[in-house]
Amino acid sequence: MSIAPEPSTSRGDITLQPGYFTSSLYVEPLREDLKTLTKLFSEQYEAAERPFELFKRLWTEHGWCWLHLRVYDGRGRQTFLRITERVFIERLASTEPLLDRLVALFALYTFHNSQPSSSAPPIYVAPNIAIPIDTYEEMVSLPATVTEPHLLRLRPYAVHVLTTLLDAHVLEILPHSSLRAQNPSILPREVFVVEGQETPTVLQPEGAVDEEGISPSKKKPKKKKGRPSKRDKARKAKDALASLEKYVDKNTVYLIDETDPMSNTEPESTHVVLGQAPHSSLHNYLARKNDLLAAVSHDGAGVAGSSDATQRQGALQRANEAVLERLRQIDAMAAEKGLEVGGEGGEKTGLKRVERAVDELRQCNGSSGILGLLEGAGLGTSR
Repeated sequence: MSIAPEPSTSRGDITLQPGYFTSSLYVEPLREDLKTLTKLFSEQYEAAERPFELFKRLWTEHGWCWLHLRVYDGRGRQTFLRITERVFIERLASTEPLLDRLVALFALYTFHNSQPSSSAPPIYVAPNIAIPIDTYEEMVSLPATVTEPHLLRLRPYAVHVLTTLLDAHVLEILPHSSLRAQNPSILPREVFVVEGQETPTVLQPEGAVDEEGISPSKKKPKKKKGRPSKRDKARKAKDALASLEKYVDKNTVYLIDETDPMSNTEPESTHVVLGQAPHSSLHNYLARKNDLLAAVSHDGAGVAGSSDATQRQGALQRANEAVLERLRQIDAMAAEKGLEVGGEGGEKTGLKRVERAVDELRQCNGSSGILGLLEGAGLGTSR
């Protein structure tokens, strides 16, 4: 049925174009609303004495009864009715959960039969419901599939709804869905893209594959030929700026004035590397190391003190041996993978020097082992 030409809208009126109802701006929210309606029905179904009355109450409470007032002009309304009924029909497929199929059947029946029959001025009313033949067969056999005990109460309602639709001859049978006879063949046809975001891949039917047998959704997008567009340049610049801001925030430290810690002035910020003074770090390391070595070498007084010192010295030697063994394991693992290893740094660096430092500690010549590397341990010049 074709739509007769209509006059343009008066000044100030808003008209939704047919392309809006085939786009993701309408199709995706409608699918989500239908899922919400199904979820609410499933949650309250067990306690309801009359399930279809529960469905009608939910349909009214959540605004579905006002859906027909969304558009009035003939061209937009024709697409609106066809796409809305098609979304309901999608949920009638046998691959969907049984309760979801029943709710979709109730929604299709209620939406089609609640079209305004009289209005001034008159508005377009869809006389038929277009449905692919394979989905039609699955819909007709739906009552026979309701065998679960907790859903048996819904079988009479499903039979009544199907009988009403069939007796009214409102179902327009289309070819098999695999032939893609519906227009548009894929929903949504137009995908809304937010400025600055990646353009989504072209939508394909579920299970579609290319000539190589690979699903288009799993293939990597091909790089565009030619110079990048202004949009691509702007997107890359925004991504680079966002990454830089995250890096700066993650690695920023604030310098506190040590001479006046209680100062109310805002502390200066800098990179974490610049915020760590090397001389101060070295001084702290040497102080802590000297305290440790002094505690280990302190003999104390009496036999008990000598025994404790021997135990502390033994603990220091075991720690050196453990570190050396771990370094050897790392060296062997790196060599297996062809990476640069510690034994390739010459006699004065790397694993060989650590081995000599640990050997000096074994000889009990006053060396501190690995802790003395900074003072020349392993070079024959340790103190």
